[in-house]
Amino acid sequence: MENIRGLATGNYERQAYVQETVEKKRDIRENPPAELRNDSSEVKVSLSSGSKELQMAKNAAMSSLSDQNADRSEKVERIKQEVEEGRYKVNPENVAEKIVGLIVDEYV
Repeated sequence: MENIRGLATGNYERQAYVQETVEKKRDIRENPPAELRNDSSEVKVSLSSGSKELQMAKNAAMSSLSDQNADRSEKVERIKQEVEEGRYKVNPENVAEKIVGLIVDEYV
C-alpha cells in the first residue's frame, strides 16, 4: 500500500513541477527580461564553448572525409590506369584473407 501512496505522491510532485515550469515559461514569454527583448533591429547571437567545439570537430571531420575521398579517388584512378595498361596484379592471398574474414565475421 505504501508503494501505491509513493507513486501517487510522485505523480503529484511531477505534475506540480510541470505546472510550475509551464507557468514560468508563460510568464517569461509574456514578460521577457530586458536581455531577451528585441528592442533594436540588431540581433546578437552567442554560442557556448561546447557548441563552438562541436562545430570545430564537425569541420575537422568533414575536412578529413574530404581528404579520404580525394585519396580514394586517386587510388581508383591509379588502379583503372593499371588495369587498362595490363599492369594490375591481383594478390590472391589478400583476396583469400578478405573472403575468410567476411565469413568469420558473419558467423562469429
